[in-house]
Amino acid sequence: MKDMISHGLDRRVAAGLLAVGGMMAVGASAPQPQSFSFALTNIYVAAYEDEKACRALSLSSSDLFLKSLPPAEREKYGAPDKVQDLHKLMGQRLGFKMVPTGKVSGPNGSMAQLSDAEQDALRQKYSIPKGKGIVAFLGTRFAYDSCTNPDDFPFMQKGNEEYRGPIAYGIDLDRLANKDDYVSLDQKPGVDNQLIRAVGCTFSTRDFGTPKVADEVITSMSSPTLVELSGVDHPANDDDVTVRLYASASPLELSGAGKPLAWASLDVDPDRRFMAQVKGKIRNGELLTEPFDLRLRLREQIIDSYREVRQARIQAKIKPGEAIEGGIYGYHTLASIEDNYHQSTQVGANLTRMSCPALIKAVRRYADAFPDPKTGRNTAISSALRFKGVPVFLIKPQQVAQGVQQ
Repeated sequence: MKDMISHGLDRRVAAGLLAVGGMMAVGASAPQPQSFSFALTNIYVAAYEDEKACRALSLSSSDLFLKSLPPAEREKYGAPDKVQDLHKLMGQRLGFKMVPTGKVSGPNGSMAQLSDAEQDALRQKYSIPKGKGIVAFLGTRFAYDSCTNPDDFPFMQKGNEEYRGPIAYGIDLDRLANKDDYVSLDQKPGVDNQLIRAVGCTFSTRDFGTPKVADEVITSMSSPTLVELSGVDHPANDDDVTVRLYASASPLELSGAGKPLAWASLDVDPDRRFMAQVKGKIRNGELLTEPFDLRLRLREQIIDSYREVRQARIQAKIKPGEAIEGGIYGYHTLASIEDNYHQSTQVGANLTRMSCPALIKAVRRYADAFPDPKTGRNTAISSALRFKGVPVFLIKPQQVAQGVQQ
């Protein structure tokens, strides 16, 4: 595999020769089905720009902590230049912990593993409450704070603002008229997107969730999601295509200008947790899939997590040889959302000005699908994720290639 990776340029040349050879062999016969592959350069919760949609920005955990202080301390720590001091005080007062594990992160930024015994030893050594805290920072740290254990800090569950705008990204998932439905950007009614209702007024969503900003940001660069379309008779209109999703075992390649590099050769990760296959069709250059369940790897800086969407539908504009751009619409599981928040830790919450306890409470409140058979509580929330991607070559391990052929 390493030899294959080190000869990416050779593979691209070989692929080009194979494409030419294929064209020569076909000659004047009927066109053969084509395949197109893309690496998604970003996947994000999309926010429609509406200045009136939020009465105010949701409060962050540090905002809530500051409000809990006596007047003299509020005045002392309330100045913008005191924010680092405020974060330090919050950690000390609330007993937050961020301690080394003695481990190094795994290959390609993956999570290092700690046994239960190793975790218990860290709890005892650093006075972390029994059964609390998580392995974080790709396994190099063990953390206990308002993100890893949000239920331990109930006063931080306040201050989340509901998104109140009439327009949102998304589609009609349930085919039912509901008072909570939004209108799409092209004025179609019935849009189901309770996730934006829950998180749409946070600083990070309002600032980084708009396409004009988010489209310039690369996410999950160390392990991007790969999309493969096969059986394509015509890239503009085809009633029967196959769509496969994978995680990449190779990091996204960048140009000298820091932009995603098209036609890079990326290795498919053989981890079947991050594989999915679904039928779809292409109408006027737009891909439309049937509903399916998917799990996407989310590996970003300090996070090695996942996005899990049930009854997902992909709608995307396809420009063969150029780009793919569209959305994933479905029911995002609370388990995967909460895992993202847990792994962000208080460090991530401070950087993005959010309150994990408040957001987790809001997501649970607005969850609208897949009730747990025992508790009756919904375990997933309607959502809309946007993405963009560039064309790439896929290099499949033998077991993946064999699975595709079956």
